[in-house]
Amino acid sequence: MDKIFDPQTLADDLYEVGRIYAEFFAGLDDTSWDKPAKGGPSEWTLHETIAHLTAFHGAGIESIRNALRGESYTFDGFDTRYDLNAYNRKGIDSLLGLPMETLFTKFLGIHDDAARVALDLQPDQMGLTSTMAAYNRPVTIVETLGIITFHAGLIHSAQVAEPAGVPPLWMQLSPEIRHRVIGRVMRAFSLLYRFDIGGDLSNSLAFRVNGPGGGEWYVKFSPNAATSGEGAIDDPGLVIRLHDTNIFCQMLTGRFNLPIGLINGRMKLRGDLRLFLRMNTLFSVDARPKGAMLARTALAPES
Repeated sequence: MDKIFDPQTLADDLYEVGRIYAEFFAGLDDTSWDKPAKGGPSEWTLHETIAHLTAFHGAGIESIRNALRGESYTFDGFDTRYDLNAYNRKGIDSLLGLPMETLFTKFLGIHDDAARVALDLQPDQMGLTSTMAAYNRPVTIVETLGIITFHAGLIHSAQVAEPAGVPPLWMQLSPEIRHRVIGRVMRAFSLLYRFDIGGDLSNSLAFRVNGPGGGEWYVKFSPNAATSGEGAIDDPGLVIRLHDTNIFCQMLTGRFNLPIGLINGRMKLRGDLRLFLRMNTLFSVDARPKGAMLARTALAPES
């Protein structure tokens, strides 16, 4: 079994991310509660980000419970991929009225629920699926749990920390967890791949990350399939080499300065650079098939 989607490992990682957030919450006061992150006023505040994580993960857990009962689940208001902004805003607004401590408790409770679901999973349940408009195929229960892990543990971990003046929470993840997080992100890339934008494109990306927690991963895509995995592949169309896992985490949180990173060698690109320029749309939730190049991926911090 792939360890990154092993239920016990998922539960352990979910509990660790929950522990990191619990310690973060314990040191917070309300002076940073409504401050935006360093990305500027266009990004959500700490308050809004915790509300988003709580609402989005709560819906994810409900979709898992429905799948376990053999029932479908509807993400209310998220009928097409282009509904994401409105869906997120609705989820945030539904929780903004809660007192700070109450919202913290609700967030941590949902995170613990996810870990308990992982622990209780039976082998024949792991492949049960639910459907979300953001993804190109139904998502298995273990994939959903993996997304919850890195959505809180990485994607929004700088966005919640910066208003409080502390380092991004992903910095507290061990090298072993970072390694698994990268694998789960690669699976999410395969789920996000836009067949309607890629068209007849058949190609592959290789990510080579140095240092503790690093390794090699790939994403392959064609007109009919998108897959990911760990290890080397022959003749990747584009190789993205990163100096260490810190760079990967900075990229996924929108905190990596690309020009400087290329100049100082902390990121190196080899192969089809046109593919690198297209990644923003090929792995976007809401890019229109003939839309602009600047499209937000589902994995970037929302605002």
